[in-house]
Amino acid sequence: MRTISWCMTSDSDWTWGSVIDAIGGTKGVAEGLGESASTVSGWRSRPGGIPGKHWAAVVKLAGEAGKNEITLEILAEVAARRQANSFDEART
Repeated sequence: MRTISWCMTSDSDWTWGSVIDAIGGTKGVAEGLGESASTVSGWRSRPGGIPGKHWAAVVKLAGEAGKNEITLEILAEVAARRQANSFDEART
């Protein structure tokens, strides 16, 4: 039986805001995803960040913007970090 090990790094400085900025800013991401600018703007600070249903499209937009370092793994890392921070804040 083959075991697959998945390890998430925590070295990156990416945030939802920096991902959005890197691939065209609020307006560019909104146009690329067919969402409103206010919706995309909200992703910067909302606990869940960019909804998972948009991740593949965000990675595609990133590639088109020459930001190939933005991957599904990076998005998962940002989400996990945000969730951990929200959990820690809720405990205090």
